[in-house]
Amino acid sequence: MLAPDIEPRTRLERLFEAETEEFDMNCAFLSSIDLDRETERFELAYGPHGILEPGTTVPLSETYCRKTITDPEGTMAVTDAAAEGWEDDPAYDTFELGSYLGTTVSVGDELYGTLCFAGTDAREEPVSDEEKALVELHSQWVEYTLAHWDEQPFRETRLDTVEERAVSSEAIDSMMDALKNRTRRAILTTLLDTTETSIAALERRFTPEEDRIALYHVHLPKLADAGYVRWDTRTDTITEGPKFAEAEPLVRLLKEYNRGFSE
Repeated sequence: MLAPDIEPRTRLERLFEAETEEFDMNCAFLSSIDLDRETERFELAYGPHGILEPGTTVPLSETYCRKTITDPEGTMAVTDAAAEGWEDDPAYDTFELGSYLGTTVSVGDELYGTLCFAGTDAREEPVSDEEKALVELHSQWVEYTLAHWDEQPFRETRLDTVEERAVSSEAIDSMMDALKNRTRRAILTTLLDTTETSIAALERRFTPEEDRIALYHVHLPKLADAGYVRWDTRTDTITEGPKFAEAEPLVRLLKEYNRGFSE
């Protein structure tokens, strides 16, 4: 999805396609905001919504994002717009979105716009702190992409915002791909608290049969191939891989946002 040899627009479109399903919302967009003109322009958009189209510019006063950019945390979530008092808001009148999860995007220490996921219907489950952390993580990747939009190939390094250490853009793409899935996040979070865990212990966390099958055939092989875990098939144990330390700061960030995510 985020392979470095794919041009930025396609990479962002694939991110939208994958994460709308993850967030149980059917729309996504990257916008630019002009504070002087008080407008918001949709640069990239995904999903079945008549107004959320690339190139469309709307008054900022009629958008959900006007509250996102003034939020102290820079991130705003709406699970059920009607139930949360948005029915009389101009944003609801204009877009009729039942759910929303958005965060700010900055380039060069200046506000660029927002990265948002939204649903034409309300969500059944409240937007979690873990999901807020994920959209903020995606925003960091978007900020990096925007900063290098016109450069090919991408620069080899960027400054990781968690520990202020240089990390290759390829490594960041790999981390994003690993962390976008809830099961893989749970596996990596488990290794924050123990140097070794067993397949049996992981299986107890994923009771549905399809989850167990995916554990063996999708998630553990993917993490092992990326170097984040070592999977000893003889003893069915999982330990930290040679690249676990690379992803650890982001895994810890997700854990801090949702204490109930780890065991």
